[in-house]
Amino acid sequence: MIVEERQAGNYMKKNTSKTIGLCLVVIIITALSGCGYQLIGGKGIYGGEISSIYVSIFNNSTFESSIAQPVTDSFAKELLMTGLFTLNRDAADAYLKGDIKNVITTPNTLGTDGAVIEKVVTVELLISLYQKNGKLVKQFGLSDYEYYSIYSGAEEYARREAIRRMSARMARRFSAQLLLEY
Repeated sequence: MIVEERQAGNYMKKNTSKTIGLCLVVIIITALSGCGYQLIGGKGIYGGEISSIYVSIFNNSTFESSIAQPVTDSFAKELLMTGLFTLNRDAADAYLKGDIKNVITTPNTLGTDGAVIEKVVTVELLISLYQKNGKLVKQFGLSDYEYYSIYSGAEEYARREAIRRMSARMARRFSAQLLLEY
């Protein structure tokens, strides 16, 4: 009988200390979860003021033809993929202006016969986000490069694909910077 009472007492002590330990863990987790973090309330950035953005076709300040559309498309697609924005021409809360400042294509690798077999294309952008009242929210300077191989008769296609991949990367970086700051 005495042995059973001791075992019951030990069992109660173990359960009580487990319960107290569990309560402490819950209290600590609850306290830490409130340290400066908040849930995103709805869509948008800038305190929810910007939830729809108009993306105009980027201005091309270079002599490169047909580069503005794929670059603009990459940025519009990335903004939609965040799920925080809608692209709305009529009643947009903000608008995004892009300027393609520079496009440089240079040889990168030569074959054994001395012919170029790989090139690198570099693009520099200036992206500006404005509120609908025309107030500048932020400007972003972005640049990136991409290598592409030269294939007989397909050089222009390879270059366009390199620009498309590079534009998508720059758009992801832009989106990440935008979301980190707001």
